[in-house]
Amino acid sequence: MDALTITGKAMSEKEIIGARSVKQHMFLTSDADVTCFGGAAGASKSYSGLMSFLPYIKIKTFRGVITRRTTPMLKGSGGLLDVASSLFSKVDPKVRWKSQESKFVFSSGAEIHLKHYEHLKNKDNWQGTQMNYCLVDEATNYEEEQVLYIMSRLRNPNCPQVKPKIALTCNPDKNHFLRKWLDWWIDEDGFPIEERCGVKRYFFRKDNQFYWGDTKEQLIEEHQTALFNPSIMSFCFINATIKDNPTLMAAQPEYVGWLESLGRVEKNRLLYGNWDCDEEGSGYWKRDWCEIVDKPPLNTTKKVRAWDLAGTVPSEMNPNPDWTVGTLMSKDNYGNYYVEDVVRFRARHGEVYQRVLETAREDGDDVMIIVPQDPNAAGKAYASTIVRDLAEQGFYAKTKATNQSKVTRFAPFCAASEAGSIKIVSGEWNECFIDELEGFDGSRKRGKHDDSVDSCGDSFMYLCSTIQIPTFSIPDMTTTNSFSF
Repeated sequence: MDALTITGKAMSEKEIIGARSVKQHMFLTSDADVTCFGGAAGASKSYSGLMSFLPYIKIKTFRGVITRRTTPMLKGSGGLLDVASSLFSKVDPKVRWKSQESKFVFSSGAEIHLKHYEHLKNKDNWQGTQMNYCLVDEATNYEEEQVLYIMSRLRNPNCPQVKPKIALTCNPDKNHFLRKWLDWWIDEDGFPIEERCGVKRYFFRKDNQFYWGDTKEQLIEEHQTALFNPSIMSFCFINATIKDNPTLMAAQPEYVGWLESLGRVEKNRLLYGNWDCDEEGSGYWKRDWCEIVDKPPLNTTKKVRAWDLAGTVPSEMNPNPDWTVGTLMSKDNYGNYYVEDVVRFRARHGEVYQRVLETAREDGDDVMIIVPQDPNAAGKAYASTIVRDLAEQGFYAKTKATNQSKVTRFAPFCAASEAGSIKIVSGEWNECFIDELEGFDGSRKRGKHDDSVDSCGDSFMYLCSTIQIPTFSIPDMTTTNSFSF
C-alpha cells in the first residue's frame, strides 16, 4: 500500500500515513484470504489493522467490519473507536460516525462497522452481514468457532472489485488455537521463523480437521475426489516486535525497558514474540517424559479402560462442551504402563452407553471397564445403570467415585511419566490426548478440557491398586523329592 499524504490547512503542513517498517508494509499489502499479524507488544498491530482499510474507503459499495470480543474493548476510552475516528477523519474530513448503527460512513458511501462478538450465541448479530474485509483485533480473545463463523460472512456481491479477506492481529498465546494454525511458521523453540515471515500457504477444513499445503494444486491433487472438491483458502503469517515499530521506538524508547522488566514468561511473549513460553511447572505433565511406541508388548498382565462421561453436544449456547473420553491402559511384567488407545466423542446421554458398549466389544471381555460415579443421586443411578447393562452383556465393569480433585487423580500418572514408566502407543488420537494432558494446570480455563486427564488418571490408579498374583502350581506332596538323600 502506498503512503497516503494528508494536506492540512497550510500547504506546507503534510502528514504521511502509511507503513513505517518492512513488516507493516508486508501486512498492509498482503493479498492472502487470511492474514495474521501477530507478535510482541508495541508492534503497531491494531493501528496497522485500521490502516489496512484505507485503500477501500473511496469505493462506494465497500463494506468493512472491525471486531473485538466485547463492546468496551471497541468503544471504551482509548479503544479502537477513538483511534479509528482520529485516523479516518485525517483521510476523509467528512467521515461520519453513526453511533446508533455503530458504523463509519465515508463521503464516498463506503462503510466500516464496529461489531462485538462476545459469545458464539451472538452470531445472530452477524447473520445477514455482508462485508469485503474484516479486522479481528486481538484474535486470541476469540474461540476458533467464532473466527471461522466470521470467515463465513465474507461476501459482498455489490462490491466485486474488492476481494473478500480477513485480518487477525494477536499477541502470542501457547494455548490458543492460533498456535496450531501457525505451526509451520514457528520453530521448535516457539520463535517465528524469519525466512517464512509473509510466506503464503493454503488450507481447507473438513470434518473439523485442517489440511495444509504449500500450493492449491498440492491440496487438490491429494484430497479432491469425485464427491469432494475442497474450498481452499490462502493464509499468511507476519510476525513483528516493537523493533518493527520505529514510530513508538522514537517517541517512547523507555517502553522497551518496561517490557524488559516483566517476568520471564511475559517478557518472552511480549518483547520477543515467543509462542511457546509458559511458567515452569505451570503444568503437571510434559510430553517428553513419555516414549511413543509402535505397539504394546504381548506380555501385558492387566488392561483397563476408564471413562469420563459427558452428555452434551455442541449448541449455540454451549459450542464447546465436554467430551466423553475412554482411555485404554495396560501394564507389563516390568512395571511399565502403556496408553494403548483413547476414544473421544460427543453424544447425548442416551447415545453414550451405546458407544461405551461398542468400545467394550472391540476391546474384548478381558478388559476392566471403569465408570465414573458422581456423588449425587442421579450420578450414582446413571453409573450403576451402565455397569449393570455392561454386566448383562458379559463385560466386567465397576464404578469409581469422583470425590477426589482432578489434580489428586492425575498426580500419580504424572509421577510415573516423569520416572519413565509410561509409554504411549502411536495412533491418530495422540495429538489431542498429549495436548490436553500438557495443557492441564489444575484450573478450568475457558475453552480448555480435562476429560482425558480424568480418564487417564483413573485408568492408571486402577492398574496401580490392582495386585497381580503370579500363577504357580501347587506341589504334589506325595511324590518323592529327587534331591533328598
